[in-house]
Amino acid sequence: MRTTFSAIVIEIDGTMTAQHLPIDPLWARLRIPAGIGAALDAVGDVGAAGFVLGRGPHQGTASLLVGANHQDVPAVPVNRVATAIVNRYGPGTDRPIRGRAVLVAGWDENPEPILEPVAEALIASHSRRPAQAA
Repeated sequence: MRTTFSAIVIEIDGTMTAQHLPIDPLWARLRIPAGIGAALDAVGDVGAAGFVLGRGPHQGTASLLVGANHQDVPAVPVNRVATAIVNRYGPGTDRPIRGRAVLVAGWDENPEPILEPVAEALIASHSRRPAQAA
């Protein structure tokens, strides 16, 4: 059983970091996929909302997971980078994404870890183009 899950965490201020998120064994007992459980702990919520990223044949290449309960709470700050990612690479959203976000590989229902070199390359790519991502 895996104890950590590799993902990119997008903080509210737009900072992106590759992290090995801990996986609480509770999630396995509740039959919740490891990636969703790790993301729930990272965003601090008990429900996840997922946005599948990628278009055409690449749909489902990655997913952005956020706290579902945070999305309707105006007191939770807007995550402009997460919102821009969903609008650019996903289905788009007419509402801003609120709170911390976690970028994972694959589909939002059963995400896979992002390999560390891939995560580092994505973060480096984002840091070279900050004006486009925000």
